[in-house]
Amino acid sequence: MIQTETVVVNDLETRYLHGGPEGAPVVVFLHDGAWGASADVTWSGVLPLAAERFRVIAPDLLGFGGSAKAIRLDQAPFGFRLRHVLALLDQLGITEPVHLVGSSFGGSVALRGLTDPALRARIASATTISGTGGPWRTEAGAALGPFDGTEADVRRIVGLLVDDYAGIDDQVRERYRWAVVPGHYAGVMAIHTPVPEALQVERPADPYPASLGGVQQPVLLVACTQDPLVDQAWTGHLREVLPQAQVAELPHKHSPNISHPEETWQVLEDFLAGVAGLTREGATSAAE
Repeated sequence: MIQTETVVVNDLETRYLHGGPEGAPVVVFLHDGAWGASADVTWSGVLPLAAERFRVIAPDLLGFGGSAKAIRLDQAPFGFRLRHVLALLDQLGITEPVHLVGSSFGGSVALRGLTDPALRARIASATTISGTGGPWRTEAGAALGPFDGTEADVRRIVGLLVDDYAGIDDQVRERYRWAVVPGHYAGVMAIHTPVPEALQVERPADPYPASLGGVQQPVLLVACTQDPLVDQAWTGHLREVLPQAQVAELPHKHSPNISHPEETWQVLEDFLAGVAGLTREGATSAAE
């Protein structure tokens, strides 16, 4: 059974979903960054399946869902959120390296974590579904940015993310519920606030994806062949610096974890069971 908790981590309210056997390998699920995202909005169909063999933790990232609407304006949006997730894990007594699985922005958070040696040490493997780490967006991908505050616009956004499926109305309602929580809109839009010319500074060049060079952790790149939001060549670009990365394709739009959770979990489970050393019965091979 998947349970929901809210705890205070570094003086910030942090909501997370959890379940699965206590002694099983830990998989941390990171949600997307579209309007109204949360752990349950992104992963509700996958978590019960994953919890049959793994201990699962799915936090609402800072600025989203039921977690504090706190962000950093002086740095990129990836690292501070992952550090907060790791602080949550510390509070839960989980100090061993964990398997990160991210959808879209969450996948980018996982990939960017691999570029930081301090964060990389906490990562056993990284899986990204349609999350490129930032580059290789299409023009259609830019359409995820605007939001007029209405449920109708959330439906438009959901239509960019997923195929039509039986639960799409529930997805729209739940995503809209989180999208209108006070502080969410302001937090997402804050980094786009214009500043006076006198305060504008030239940011250092982003070394990504070259900064992934030398990473040894297993990586799974899940590409969706009907995805309108990212360039279909993104996995090839990443494999130039991550030659060990595995690639899996699904014939769906950007977020098959939402619209096709069973099919998506089958791909994820095959990878995670292999890198975690699980037998068919679910025990780790080291424990046999």
